[in-house]
Amino acid sequence: MAWLPWGVAALAAAALFTLFAPGWFTFDTAHQWWMARTGQLDSTHPAVMVRLWQASLALLPDPQGFFALQLLLVWSGLAFVSTALPLRTPWRVAVLLGIGLWPAFVALQPQVWKDLWMVGALLWAVGALLREQAEPAWRWRGLALLMLALATAFRFNAITGVLPLWAWLAWRIARVPVGSASEAGSTPRAARWRIAAAALSLPLLLGLAAVPDRLGAVKHVTVWPVMALWDLAAVSIETGRMAIPAAFLKPGATVDDLAREFDPAVNVPSFTTGTIHFSYEIVLRAEDLATLREAWLMLPLREPQAWARHRLRLSGYLFGLRNAELADTQVLMPDLLPFKDNPPLTMAPSRPREVLVATWHRWVDGPFFMGWLYLLLAAGVLAAAAWRRRTAAAALSASGLAMVAPLVPLATAADFRYLLWLVVASLVAFVLLVSPAPRAGR
Repeated sequence: MAWLPWGVAALAAAALFTLFAPGWFTFDTAHQWWMARTGQLDSTHPAVMVRLWQASLALLPDPQGFFALQLLLVWSGLAFVSTALPLRTPWRVAVLLGIGLWPAFVALQPQVWKDLWMVGALLWAVGALLREQAEPAWRWRGLALLMLALATAFRFNAITGVLPLWAWLAWRIARVPVGSASEAGSTPRAARWRIAAAALSLPLLLGLAAVPDRLGAVKHVTVWPVMALWDLAAVSIETGRMAIPAAFLKPGATVDDLAREFDPAVNVPSFTTGTIHFSYEIVLRAEDLATLREAWLMLPLREPQAWARHRLRLSGYLFGLRNAELADTQVLMPDLLPFKDNPPLTMAPSRPREVLVATWHRWVDGPFFMGWLYLLLAAGVLAAAAWRRRTAAAALSASGLAMVAPLVPLATAADFRYLLWLVVASLVAFVLLVSPAPRAGR
């Protein structure tokens, strides 16, 4: 019956595909599809996603094939993790469905997003690490490293969440020989080789993650000004003093103009009317970028209270402390947005899909979508796992927490998808904590 979790995962992925193909398309999704269709890539989106989209044409007609690949990656990752648990098959299936159909996870699976691809790659990495823990082998270590690199390629800012899992991998490489417990595997020379391999695994991981953006023509786009200008707008409104450099403002723009367009939960409205003069198509002068960078980086020192209020307010939206005030569209985005000359997309009418989506909308203000609950769960699991020396649960919960920590000072929106790995990691970490202790590989 070892095949049963894999079969159940395949059925779940097929059901979601049937209900939601070709998947929901936000602006980012539609832009990525256009890149895949035209071959005009830029660094606003991961090149690996665009190239996989192009490869998906061999599976199903575009863009259904890419959505099918996304669901296969996520659900096969769940099956890989569940079959690595020291549990009987019925419990493995229960874990698979319990996590895969958890409302805060399944409600986002119809979205065609790099966040889902990142989560799928991380699940495969965790599955490989769990197998390596029971059976030390280079094939599991290599697979874990490859999947961690793939997750980083999908979202390079995912590196903070990847690092705890890499640390688990590196610790295993450095401490545990592979193969028979021979004298050769325990010599000081062999130990030094293992330590060197562990240390080199991180630059190898980062190098592999960067490869897709180095292959072919990928136009470089500077994206950090979006974060900088939104933070500066928030502080300008808070203090009543314009903090945005003149080069990035429409002539005559005032703080009142910024306030009329500002949304504390998302940056997009601030860039829609041209009051803030910025888009990815504008060629910026080096001196203007330097001025903007200095103004932004000095904000916490020059206006610490205003900057902190802005960041804490956004964090309140992001982590579910103000769910009732947050637009549902920052959690669920059930749409098929057009972009340039992309072919129009439609979904066939479906009563089961309508019921599901209506149910998810009723739940978005409730506990399933309150990020702070997952923060507490991950922190509690981390503390208990450290006390009980349960490495897997500790590494996974630390990964979820580390993934979201940079969002407090750097996020530009309170989109729930940014917390997706925290949700999945905290649930899997809890299962690992309460499961029987695995038989330790050497």
